Amino acid sequence: MKKALLGSLISAALLTSFNLSAASASQAVDAQAATDNASKVSQQKIDNYAESAETALAQYKGALRQVDSLRTYNEQVGKMVESQTSELASMQRQIAQIDQTSTEVVPLMLKMIDSLDQFVSLDLPFQKVEREDRVAALTDLMNRADVTISEKYRKILEAYQIEEGFSRTIESYKASLDKDGNEKTYEFLRVGRIALLYQSPDGNETGMWNKKTRQWEELPQEYRSAVEQGLRIAKKQAPPALIKLPIQTAEKTS
Repeated sequence: MKKALLGSLISAALLTSFNLSAASASQAVDAQAATDNASKVSQQKIDNYAESAETALAQYKGALRQVDSLRTYNEQVGKMVESQTSELASMQRQIAQIDQTSTEVVPLMLKMIDSLDQFVSLDLPFQKVEREDRVAALTDLMNRADVTISEKYRKILEAYQIEEGFSRTIESYKASLDKDGNEKTYEFLRVGRIALLYQSPDGNETGMWNKKTRQWEELPQEYRSAVEQGLRIAKKQAPPALIKLPIQTAEKTS
């Protein structure tokens, strides 16, 4: 009986000890698992922090590069602003000079146009309409605000050059002439500004512009062939040659 009780007690003790050992082992496993999980979480946090730190460092370096680029750009822009400011000041000085020049040049150009108008009216009456229209166009040009002073001046000089060229050329052209109340078409011969002559198509009528009387007058028939030859030379139908034409000298003024 005692032996049986002792065996039971031993068995119970062993069972209790086993249960305790099993519980301790289970607790140890759970603790290790918890520790492992905590370590993983900690490592993940560390990895995240490290990754965040690397990202932040990369962003910082990128920001530094941008700052350097912006500093260089700002320095270049500053130089450009200084250059533009200097150029603007120069342009303002030039504008002021242009305004002053315009104040002086415009009256001169108006006088040049007026002188040209008077010259055309007093000159030999060749290509009268064309030349008067050219002067009128210059007057209209001076009133236009969309044309620069330099362009107006260039046009005036161009008109003067055209007029000057007439002194060195010979030409023929057809035009109407009012004679005795009737308009007839004649061939005109201009020899520089020395002589302006006309001849009817049939050659029966030859005449010239009298500078002194400022009127057209007929010429003797002896000049018929000379004017015909001059017309052929002007038309390039005959080679240049000496021809006998009536020439009037300029009248002296006291």
